[in-house]
Amino acid sequence: MKILLHFVKLRDESGGVLVFVAIFMVVLLGITAIVIDGGRLYTEKSKLQKALDAAVLAGVQGLRTSEARATEIAIDVSDKNKFKVSESELTYTSDSIKATKQITVPMTFAKVIGINDTTISATAAAKVAPLTKANGIAPLVIEKSNIPNAAVLNCGETNPGTLQGNCGYLDSDAQNVRDALENGATYEVGKTVWTDSGGKVGQIDKGIEYLIASDASKTYCQSATTADNLCKRVVTIVVIDKWEDVDGKKVTGKSELLVAGFASYWIEKYEDKKLYGKFIKMISPGEIGSGTGIGDYSLYGVKLVE
Repeated sequence: MKILLHFVKLRDESGGVLVFVAIFMVVLLGITAIVIDGGRLYTEKSKLQKALDAAVLAGVQGLRTSEARATEIAIDVSDKNKFKVSESELTYTSDSIKATKQITVPMTFAKVIGINDTTISATAAAKVAPLTKANGIAPLVIEKSNIPNAAVLNCGETNPGTLQGNCGYLDSDAQNVRDALENGATYEVGKTVWTDSGGKVGQIDKGIEYLIASDASKTYCQSATTADNLCKRVVTIVVIDKWEDVDGKKVTGKSELLVAGFASYWIEKYEDKKLYGKFIKMISPGEIGSGTGIGDYSLYGVKLVE
């Protein structure tokens, strides 16, 4: 009798171990599913988010042309990043684009616990607006009304402003005009700047020569229609409302100007104390604001807002 009871006890313990092992395996598979499939979901979510961010940042630039162009760009960029969006997944305002997309991710280990796939989603939105502050800006200045047709720099018979002393550039503090032209400086809309009087033709000539020579090997920089902000000869110019009553001399208190905005300018040549080129529509890094800036040729920037 004692032997029989002992045998039954051993048999019961053996069954308990099997049950325990079975439960442990389920738990182990559950943990494995969380680690592996959870990691996969995180990776796919990150890829989707980055693809949408890239799509809206590129697409919103197209809004300066049309909503159709913005849609075309956003779809193309998202497709190249393996998460193609459709028109129905894009929404617009006058200055922004938003993309929302859901994808289904198949599970591997999670199937053991009854989860075959999981849906994840991401949203991204970007805004395009005139720049209010930027670095690398050339110390050149022009009246808003003279864009896009007038010469930017003119030390000839008709100097900028109603009073003499200006040739169309700004005082760059520690930098001379040539250094400031080659390296740029930081300016901000609504802030006061000072004009720099005098010809300084030699400095300007050498500075322009350097900018043009820097792009000698870049064929796309040789034309205003193909040049972009990677070209040295494409410079950002400070735009003001008017030169009225500015004589270029700090001692008179009449050399202050208020920055109204920025514009991009492709340099063709510097000749006879005049700078020749063309204003071009451009997107550039920097801080953005709201409104329309100085008009159609205002330098714009883009920013993720969601």
